[in-house]
Amino acid sequence: MRVKRTGERTVTATARRAQIVDAAIETVAELGLNQASFARIAERAGLSSTRLISYHFAGKDDLMQAVVDEVFRTAGQYIAPFVLAEPTPSAKLRGFIRGSARFYAEYRRHVVAVRDVWANFRRPDGTQRFGMEAHEPEFEVVSQILREGQARGEFREFDPRVMAVTLRQALDGLATLVATDPDLDVDGYTGELVALFDRATRA
Repeated sequence: MRVKRTGERTVTATARRAQIVDAAIETVAELGLNQASFARIAERAGLSSTRLISYHFAGKDDLMQAVVDEVFRTAGQYIAPFVLAEPTPSAKLRGFIRGSARFYAEYRRHVVAVRDVWANFRRPDGTQRFGMEAHEPEFEVVSQILREGQARGEFREFDPRVMAVTLRQALDGLATLVATDPDLDVDGYTGELVALFDRATRA
C-alpha cells in the first residue's frame, strides 16, 4: 500500500515531527533550553532513540527553530478569530489584545518555552538568534488595522508601526507575567491594556 504524502513528507513523518516538537516545547518549558537535551525530549516523546529526532531535525538549532515556528503558528490560529469576528478597526484592535492574552493564559507552557528559547538560543558567534524581526508579520497586520482606523476617523494620527511595536512590547510584558505568575489576574490585566490602547489610539 502506498503511503499518502503531504508535500514531500509522508503523513507519518509529519505526525512524528509534530510529536517531537510538542515534546520539545514541554521539555523546554519544564527544564529550560540548556537542559532540554535530545535524550530528555526523546524520553518525553516516547521515542526509543534520539536517532529518531536526528532523522527529522538537522540538530538542536533546527529543532528549536521548529519550536518557535510552532508556537507562532499556534498563536496566529488562536488569535485570528478574535480579530476577524469584529466589524471595526477599534474592535479588531481590542480583539487582538484579548486574543493574545487568552492565548498566553491557555497555552502557558508554549509561552514559557518560547520565552526561554528567545532569550537563550544563540548563533555560533554568540548573538541572539531571534529579534524583533520575527514579529514583522504581526506588525504589518496590526499596522493595517491601525491605518484603516485612521482612514475611518476612529483613530488619531500617529505612526502605525510605532504603535504596533509598542503594543507588542506591552503584550510581551503580559506574557512574562503569565509565565512567572500562575495566579495572575489575566482578565483584569487585559482590561487595563485594552483601556490603555483605546485611549492611546482614539481620535
